[in-house]
Amino acid sequence: MNRKSSEAAGYRVIREPAVAGQFYPGDAKELRGMISKFLAEAPKQKMDGRIVGLISPHAGYVYSGRAAACGYKMIEGSGFTRAIVLAPSHHVGFRGAALPGADAYRTPLGVVPIDQAACRELLNHKLYTESPRAHGPEHSLEVQIPFLQAVLKDFTLIPIVIGQTNMGDNTLIAAPLKKLLDGKTIIIASSDFTHYGYNFGYLPFTDNIKDKLKWLDMGAVEKIQTLDAEGFGAYVERTGATICGHGPIGVLLEALPKSAKGTLLRYDTSGDLTGDFSSSVSYVSMIFTANK
Repeated sequence: MNRKSSEAAGYRVIREPAVAGQFYPGDAKELRGMISKFLAEAPKQKMDGRIVGLISPHAGYVYSGRAAACGYKMIEGSGFTRAIVLAPSHHVGFRGAALPGADAYRTPLGVVPIDQAACRELLNHKLYTESPRAHGPEHSLEVQIPFLQAVLKDFTLIPIVIGQTNMGDNTLIAAPLKKLLDGKTIIIASSDFTHYGYNFGYLPFTDNIKDKLKWLDMGAVEKIQTLDAEGFGAYVERTGATICGHGPIGVLLEALPKSAKGTLLRYDTSGDLTGDFSSSVSYVSMIFTANK
């Protein structure tokens, strides 16, 4: 958090970028150009119903940026004025949902104001806490924001880092979020999918890795598409699938309108990009639409 620079911009506390220059370019022109290229390459598919949510990956842009762009392309010029971003905690252990205790998030593309009134209301609900420590180093939420800045322009942010949760916790966290989905608010779960290999401690198979990884990931996608939160949780537990954002996805599935359905937009793996499947991470871009 940076208080000195934020005061000049009219904000008391800004959450400064932690991974600019690492996960994505730290130079604004270079970052804008990279995102523009990804968006230009991404198809804009026709969807039935109104868009209500996304699942987007959060690796370095060179790995997952093309997949992420497929989701963000769908909300370009959509009229959304607020974004709820649910992201897993990779650095701090806690139970529930953490808000940043800041007034804004900064990226090289500028400052995004946080919806203070909504965050204050969320803090009145069970399992919501304020934790600048959880937000400070967390990349999984930060990497979504430049894409949002590129496609939404002016919007407010509700940034939520999700810690350890169970099914009951996800339901409790999702309950107040449902009230915020007002037609002008998009809800996004940040998640990479299977982390495979010795370095990740996950080696459920050692042959036909590419095909089996896709089979494993598509099993999770199938549950997600039908908003089967219980089935998704059971699938992750049964297979041990190393989906780092299973908590945010679980909250997303509970928060979305019951009429919503998911559509897979793109599936990539780092193994496809590097040619090395001995250590591979999967990236899924999904969109959710509901009855108008």
